[in-house]
Amino acid sequence: MSADLILPCPFETEVSLAARAYYGIGGTARFFAMPQSVAELSTLLLWNRPRRFPLALMGSGSNTLFSDAAFPGIVISFEKMQHLCWLSDDELFCEAGVDNTAIAQELLSAEKGGGEWLYRLPGQIGATVKMNARCFGGEVSQITAGIQTLSVDGQLQWRSPEEVFHGYKHTSLMETPEIVVAVLLRFPQRRTAEEIRLMMEGHEAERSRRHHFGFPSCGSTFKNNYTLGRSSGHIFEELGFKGVREGGAMVSEHHANFIYNKGTASAEDVLRLAARMRAAALERTGVALELEVQCIGLFDDELLVSTGVSSIPDRQDASKGWSGLLCSPEQKEALPALSPWLLMQGPLVGYFGLDREFPAGVQVKVEQLISMEEARMAPGAPFLRWTTENINPDLFSLQPISPAAFTDELWRYSVSELFIGGAADGSYLEFEMTPAGHWVALRFAAPRRRAEGYERLSPERWCGLVHLIAGEGFFGMELSWALLEPFSRNLTVQCCASSGKGEYGSFPWWNSPSSPADFHQPDQFFRVALR
Repeated sequence: MSADLILPCPFETEVSLAARAYYGIGGTARFFAMPQSVAELSTLLLWNRPRRFPLALMGSGSNTLFSDAAFPGIVISFEKMQHLCWLSDDELFCEAGVDNTAIAQELLSAEKGGGEWLYRLPGQIGATVKMNARCFGGEVSQITAGIQTLSVDGQLQWRSPEEVFHGYKHTSLMETPEIVVAVLLRFPQRRTAEEIRLMMEGHEAERSRRHHFGFPSCGSTFKNNYTLGRSSGHIFEELGFKGVREGGAMVSEHHANFIYNKGTASAEDVLRLAARMRAAALERTGVALELEVQCIGLFDDELLVSTGVSSIPDRQDASKGWSGLLCSPEQKEALPALSPWLLMQGPLVGYFGLDREFPAGVQVKVEQLISMEEARMAPGAPFLRWTTENINPDLFSLQPISPAAFTDELWRYSVSELFIGGAADGSYLEFEMTPAGHWVALRFAAPRRRAEGYERLSPERWCGLVHLIAGEGFFGMELSWALLEPFSRNLTVQCCASSGKGEYGSFPWWNSPSSPADFHQPDQFFRVALR
């Protein structure tokens, strides 16, 4: 394989998607990528920008129908992003690849109620949030406190539930090229382990009674339309679809909204059967039901139209269409919004990823203030803004008494920190600041080795390059292009904090932290795309 086609994260080539997805259906993917962290995922997306391989997300494949045709691009799996930890007594942080059942089992151990319905719900929490999944009276929007997303152009953003959830099985993330990379769930309710166990066992028994796992399927084929007064399953049962076959696909004899793979089904078998069901329901009710299963890959366009699935026409064959792509060679890059541009924003998470190891509720943000073209014209103007927000007094309780703003060994106190890397020579910058305005800046030639001429700390070296900012509930710095230009071709960023009492936080979070805590690891910093 050409060195230019070595992906910047763990990957496999020529992978059978049928062997990976619940349905047991699908062609071969040219690349199957398994990023281990949000930083690796961002690097992969930016690596792909000039190459323009089609991208698709898999999750666990529990709600995905892959085309039988070969997939010529990259299928991204979250199987190596399964970290979860409690940020506070009520808030559970989960990477996108955490299985729903694993969350339910964690809640059982913690004696927390409200998530019993997640038990044996196929899928991972990232996809569960993206589609606002629900069952047994529970809905993921009811337990979500925040969503971390990554856009295809590398923007790492913190989303509130109000921004994302738009009602029954509908979210804003279904309509934008954003990837859910982590979710913050909130569980304030306490229940005994026995109460939780009984509810979980009841949900599992109900799934068994309905033969949910009798044969490979993706669960409900169509969403319910509550204006009809009954579920889609009841409509298809009225229409006599139980047991109806199309090739190797068959409607369940126990639940008329499930389409099974009886062992030899193709993707086209499933869609033909779904199209028959949809047409019959439309004739009976006058309502075109919406497919719940996500189709990914190249399909016959008439089949997609007949099931209500949108598509992008194939360039070689007008009778075919691409569906379910995160991005494709045919799609044009969206023009960026007016400045400032958000590069990354989110909560500080405990360095080691342990339960309650770091004071919760502190957010950091990095923004690009002007374009690189404008910056070159005015190199002394502020180019990058870094802020720490929602200041938690539990974190920033240890402050220096020195009257001097520029303070050596500031790391001994409660500080927020920013690292900037990406220079061709391996050098990087470190900035530290407190809510009271104490600060320090350092330049390193290699990990923990100060650059020549910067061994002795002095504020004069940073004059005109660093500007302190502060306001109600936030503090930070603005950094000029003249300072950052050597890093701009491959800019990487890492936000951190220390309480001064042995508590360390980071954003983005790391999946392979060292012990003792050490933020001087430029290879783990998050790569951003400047405009």
